[in-house]
Amino acid sequence: MRFSLYLDDYETEKIFSYLRWVFLIAAIFLFYLPALSDTLQWNEKSFPILLSFGLIYMTAAQIALHKMNTNQKAFSIITKAGIAFDYIAFFWLIILSGGAFSPLLPISFLIVMHATIYWRTKGAILSSISLTAGYTAVMLSGSPATDYSILVFLLNIMFIWIIGLFGSLIILRERQHRRQKEIYHELLVRDYLTDLYNHRYFQEQMKKLSQTERPFFIIMGDIDHFKPINDEYGHLTGDEVLKELGGIFTEAANKYGGQAFRYGGEEFAFLMPDWDESKVEPFLNSIYKSLNEKQFTAANIPITMSFGVSHHAAGRKINESLEVADQLLYQAKNSGKNQVHFECGKCMKNHTFIRAAASGN
Repeated sequence: MRFSLYLDDYETEKIFSYLRWVFLIAAIFLFYLPALSDTLQWNEKSFPILLSFGLIYMTAAQIALHKMNTNQKAFSIITKAGIAFDYIAFFWLIILSGGAFSPLLPISFLIVMHATIYWRTKGAILSSISLTAGYTAVMLSGSPATDYSILVFLLNIMFIWIIGLFGSLIILRERQHRRQKEIYHELLVRDYLTDLYNHRYFQEQMKKLSQTERPFFIIMGDIDHFKPINDEYGHLTGDEVLKELGGIFTEAANKYGGQAFRYGGEEFAFLMPDWDESKVEPFLNSIYKSLNEKQFTAANIPITMSFGVSHHAAGRKINESLEVADQLLYQAKNSGKNQVHFECGKCMKNHTFIRAAASGN
């Protein structure tokens, strides 16, 4: 796996979740290992409560990271609640470990950076203000102030703002660079008209899938009678048809765990990894259902498609599987169109298409 410092929010949240476990284990050693606890002589009275509180939240957050979809609202709530948890746990530890002079104060810098990841500049400023207010309260509630303690207090406040905000600026810059990188990548791999992945990305993904030596399906599709549409309605209308098809294919591929591509012109392709034979037909039926129900453009143009399906397995050359799918596609076109030909010899026709027949096309 290639190492990269460009991390998305999900990967960064995983790092913060692991850091919490590191700090939790370190705190247990500091409070309960005799060689350390006898030397530090920290207040242990409420630490078991903090420990239980931490275990409950951290376990829930870890489950959310591994089980939930990043787009789910619950995932966002649990992960963002981590900032509030970090704030509470931090000051709890500070109070137990020496108050304003706790050696654990540098953890505050991580809290500022964590808040910045989700709320950008606003998060950096608000977290720095909150940490300053909390640290001031801890300072005022401690032993009487001396010139030395005031100097330490002011220096710590200064470092919270300087190091915290400087680190946050680095995070913001990293996020901007990552976004630019994502935009450039999208421009390279996306078809501008349909918003599907392009031919180049299809070849890359097909090669990657073949290297895993796991079986997958290649589905090649072609719009029936597309040239007459361009001739009769114009190329702008033809482009609109392609764009609307892109939305249908994206939705279907996402639903069934595959990828949709514009192979070229009016030809499309799908890659379906980790599938068995039973999933192919429902997937294609869902596409035919969408085609049958869709009113393409203002002219309500009926659209049908033909497909060829090949099954790639380990030991077979990828170009051979692609050629088989392409040949099956043209068998479907030459056999009357609006149907699917499978490598196993099966043929599936779109019997439910009514509008085309009714319109005389």
